[in-house]
Amino acid sequence: MALGPGLLEAQEVSQSHLYDRFQVSASGTLLVLATTIRIDPDSGEGTEFSPGDDLGVGSTTLQPRLALRWRPGRKHELEGGYQWAQRSGETVLRDTIVFRDTAYSAGLRVNSSSGTSQMFLTYRYAFKAEDRTQIGAALGLGMIFLRQEITATAGATTGGPDTAIVQYSREGNINGPTGSIGGYGRFQLGDRWYLESDLRAIYLKIDNIKAGVIEAGLAGRYFLSSKVGLELGYNLGFYQINIEAPNNFASIDQTGKIRYTVNGWRVGGVYAF
Repeated sequence: MALGPGLLEAQEVSQSHLYDRFQVSASGTLLVLATTIRIDPDSGEGTEFSPGDDLGVGSTTLQPRLALRWRPGRKHELEGGYQWAQRSGETVLRDTIVFRDTAYSAGLRVNSSSGTSQMFLTYRYAFKAEDRTQIGAALGLGMIFLRQEITATAGATTGGPDTAIVQYSREGNINGPTGSIGGYGRFQLGDRWYLESDLRAIYLKIDNIKAGVIEAGLAGRYFLSSKVGLELGYNLGFYQINIEAPNNFASIDQTGKIRYTVNGWRVGGVYAF
């Protein structure tokens, strides 16, 4: 009788979590970001700039991440989630930046905020679905919610280099769709340990949008019980999106360019049910 509860707990923990029907994960992610942005005025082309190098926005930030996995069958899985990415900074401009319909002249002090949060949805199909091994194909879809705001604390020129407007601000938003295709592998290394890997890439053109994507991920999970686990993961993503006129796709009312590279280390928890 004394040994019974311990044996039952050991049996529960040793069950495979490769085939849980649902898994929810929440984590904090240390993001290392490198971004270049161009948001064009109504006529002509804007300046391609880096929020980190040109606007004084930090390249690292700690942000939350949420994800939900649903496995309707042994070989099929859907995973959806959201990764927040928000930064801000202040600097004196070294070069003139044309952002939307405003020119921010060199020498101005500006405050800026940059958001490149991502929503993602991944479908996985396991060609090999054994008790301790999964290997298969993966299709990823997503959206980068780009938000860039620049506010001049000393002024901004809208009619040329000799005119100034105090506290002038401009905001640009582009929701850039992304997609990738590739493979994944998951392995149960012991009663409690799991290793996961993903690698996907694609280049495509849809209407007025050109996009190139490379996505890779590696994660280790350790389950404390039959339902609760810990996760340490790493993700690498490279995204390049060009939005050209005429801008008819997805009701995007802006043209421009995004080049977005992100490295992220995450630590969090997993709940299986």
